[in-house]
Amino acid sequence: MDLLPLMDRLGIQYAVCTDHLSLYAGAGKGLDRLRKIFELSRGRIYYLGVYDPRKPSECLKAIKEALNWPGFAGIKIHPSFHGVAAEAPTYRAVWELAAEHSLAVLTHSWSVSPYNTAQKYSTPERFERYIDEFKNVRLILAHAGGRGTGRNEALRLLNTYENVYTDISGDIYCRRLIESLVRFASPDKILFGSDFPWLDPRSNLARVFLAEVPDDAKEKILRNNALKVYRMEESGKQFP
Repeated sequence: MDLLPLMDRLGIQYAVCTDHLSLYAGAGKGLDRLRKIFELSRGRIYYLGVYDPRKPSECLKAIKEALNWPGFAGIKIHPSFHGVAAEAPTYRAVWELAAEHSLAVLTHSWSVSPYNTAQKYSTPERFERYIDEFKNVRLILAHAGGRGTGRNEALRLLNTYENVYTDISGDIYCRRLIESLVRFASPDKILFGSDFPWLDPRSNLARVFLAEVPDDAKEKILRNNALKVYRMEESGKQFP
């Protein structure tokens, strides 16, 4: 629960998270724990169920069981971590589940990397096949596609498909990132993200607060877009 005291210090009201256990072991091992964290946080730390394409039956069963749990906000996939390319047929089942229940899907995305070759499985264009087919699934490209060509492809998808969003989590330390994203895509498509515990949330909070963009764009990035994309207000909770 190290995150909750940090949220209190920084004035962060709510978070949407997954956990490392689920990435390693799948949704079947991590979701019960995440539900307890939501309860211990008094409804402030929402959570995602991880789908591992190498364990489809186990993960789908666990996610289906969690659909009506308090705090459940959607699905997380990570093609690079699991070593399965984003367009692989083994992802179809989770896209179908997300479409059936109108769930948000958060995915890792990045550029091709000479020192981390697994990033090739998560380049933004690899998701286009499923984005185009399942248009009621809201896909969030975490890390804005990384750097260089990855970010260019992420922006192309944001501007081509209504159901594609991005977040600013991770070490995408590019000058004027927020200004660049807002310039080339709608601020309605950009979500705040931190990559905690790898990075302190203050790193990316500062980038938003200091960005030379309108205040209403900052409010969308820091709050409103997450409420909309994850449909958190449908839980019945009031978000001031």
